[in-house]
Amino acid sequence: MNLQALIERLSPRERLLVGGAAVVTVLLLAWLLVSTLADRRQALQAQIAAAERDLAEVITMRNRYLRLRADNEAAQRTLTGGGADFSLFSHLESVGREVVGREHIASMNPSTRGISDDLQEEDVEMRLSGVSLRHLTALLYRVEKSDLPLLVSRLQLKKRYDAPSLFDATVLIGRLRPTAGNGGAP
Repeated sequence: MNLQALIERLSPRERLLVGGAAVVTVLLLAWLLVSTLADRRQALQAQIAAAERDLAEVITMRNRYLRLRADNEAAQRTLTGGGADFSLFSHLESVGREVVGREHIASMNPSTRGISDDLQEEDVEMRLSGVSLRHLTALLYRVEKSDLPLLVSRLQLKKRYDAPSLFDATVLIGRLRPTAGNGGAP
């Protein structure tokens, strides 16, 4: 009521000025509100875009993790190939007898060394005497192409002085396997 009485006491020109000021004030307040809302909307859109980029990166990292995990499990299965009762020494002795003959195997020396807490390397050093290159190549082929993950890590050849077509060879063949207490679990 006070406001209405105050407005009635004003002259028409003053009423017009007060009305104009009220309209300008309302328009200014509306512009500030719309501007604030527009800025907030832009900030939210920027946050949404950043969150979408982060989500895409997380999905990429998840897919990489799953791929690496599958590769790790496949490697663990490969390392445990041959079973728990598999003997590298017996396997190589059998292959050596088939390929080069027992009379050419001078010695076989097994060894094992730890690489990490859950991985060890099992090696067998085969000393061959008087073998031809054809037989040696066949032995190496059988070792490398077997279903088991075997690796020839060293090969030394020495030509025999009494028979130039024959060689004395030392071959170090190994494989990686999980440590006995680990049981092959990743």
